[in-house]
Amino acid sequence: PHMNYINTTTIQQLTRGQSLHFLERMTGAAIVSDDNRNIIRMAFSKLVGKAGSKFKTLEIQYNEATDLYDLHAFKLNRKTFQIETKKQLDGIYSDQLQEICQDLTGLYFTLR
Repeated sequence: PHMNYINTTTIQQLTRGQSLHFLERMTGAAIVSDDNRNIIRMAFSKLVGKAGSKFKTLEIQYNEATDLYDLHAFKLNRKTFQIETKKQLDGIYSDQLQEICQDLTGLYFTLR
């Protein structure tokens, strides 16, 4: 799938220059890009993250106005069918993005 320049850059920030397919293999996530809103959405097959704040979806949005990234981790409550936000972090610098996402998910995005 072809992504816009901004979303391609986001993937490169997350993987230190690797590809979308590399990130999918490393994390097991299905990754979808929303080029209109500059969002990368990582959908995990199982819950990831720390106890008490586990989630299945991580959205990474590039904010053009601030030149920073916003993160939104959430999951669907199977009883109420409501989206539950587990973590919202705004204003993340590009050089912090990989470390923060790895910390949130508990997964490695690169081979180090």
